[in-house]
Amino acid sequence: MPMMGAFGGGSNQPFKPIRSGILRYPEQGHQVTIDPEQCRGFRYNSNPPTSGLMTETYIPRNDLEYASLSPCTIVNVIHRGNIIIFYDPSRTSSPTIGTLHGIASNDASSEGFLQQQKIGYAVILVKSRFKDPIVLLAWRRILPLSILDRIKMNLFLSRYRGQIARNK
Repeated sequence: MPMMGAFGGGSNQPFKPIRSGILRYPEQGHQVTIDPEQCRGFRYNSNPPTSGLMTETYIPRNDLEYASLSPCTIVNVIHRGNIIIFYDPSRTSSPTIGTLHGIASNDASSEGFLQQQKIGYAVILVKSRFKDPIVLLAWRRILPLSILDRIKMNLFLSRYRGQIARNK
């Protein structure tokens, strides 16, 4: 069992990062609610949320603003094995944004994009303003990146995309 480490401990803090820089968060479950307002009141142990209360909703398209998404939606999407890449367009170069768009799921139809999320293989881009300009999110995992690091991103994507939520 991992020890609470360099981040001060407590159930609201991540576990010590593994060698790759990936932060692991404690499990908060994956209970479904029909009321998105319950999610706004739920105390998630990370921002963006890595587990917890969710609704049966999906992200309608790439490049939405983080503030426009309910935490319920985010948890539902990653619960199914999808990866969300948050990026700050004001601190990310045009070539880097182009690379991120090359990685993201880009089905031309909204129905195709929705289907890909339902089976758990989508890579979704969301605009955000976190401490790091690029942040990858999977179930109970966050990879913050100060620069585009293709090796770390490939490791994260190959390891967590398509992996449904489980307690590990």
